[in-house]
Amino acid sequence: MNTVSIDGKVSFLPASWDELTRGQLIYLAGLFRRGLTEVDFRVHLLWRFMKMKPKMAERIDEEDLWGLTKVFDFIFTDVKLTRNLIHRIGRYMGPSDAMMNCSFGEFTRVQMRMEDFSRTGEEKYLDEMVAIMYRTKKRMWLLRKRFTETSDCRVKYIEKDLPARAKKMAKVDHAIKYAVFLFVTGVLCSLPEHFPNVYRKKGDNEKNPGGWAALIISLADGKTDDESLDRVFHSNMYNVFMGLEQKAIEYFRFLKETKQND
Repeated sequence: MNTVSIDGKVSFLPASWDELTRGQLIYLAGLFRRGLTEVDFRVHLLWRFMKMKPKMAERIDEEDLWGLTKVFDFIFTDVKLTRNLIHRIGRYMGPSDAMMNCSFGEFTRVQMRMEDFSRTGEEKYLDEMVAIMYRTKKRMWLLRKRFTETSDCRVKYIEKDLPARAKKMAKVDHAIKYAVFLFVTGVLCSLPEHFPNVYRKKGDNEKNPGGWAALIISLADGKTDDESLDRVFHSNMYNVFMGLEQKAIEYFRFLKETKQND
């Protein structure tokens, strides 16, 4: 957190994505749609986050003002937001920080909608992405959580319920939904650091192990029937990624040993 003092007024400005407040994130998310230049983007953030009045802004030299906006450099690099600041949307509950309580199937569905939205810019994909993640709370959750190992208060994801929920999400402010998009982007950006072999790219001395499909099938004991694959997709996403990481390590080790024996 950065501390800025102007005319005796002290303000605390975030120094990283995870230091943003809910309100700051939603305001920031709304700016992305306005097509602002980088300078205007930074200045708008400064005015809002410091609650700076126009008269105060006029007294600050332009070079000093630009210097103050440098605290927002982190926004113009990789998104590293892993705290879910949008805990709920109406009566719908969101996932935990870093999507720790999400299933692997939920993760893959969310990623597909993210890619569709990024490619087309169509709001319907953003609505579906949010609708996949945000679901109603389980009945009697306060009692249930005492007798279950799961920390997920959301009801189980059911595909047939998605269209109705996405229709409701279409009425939600775009800035809130885009804030969720930024959160998921941050989680995706964090995964290669934790599971480097799963995300190993071509050119890293070896070829890719045929994508995730072969690794997922290996986690299902080499079976491709619906029951075996469903078991993987309904497992916690981080448990699956740990399994994928181990399988990827074994694969690259096999490639290395095979190359040495040639």
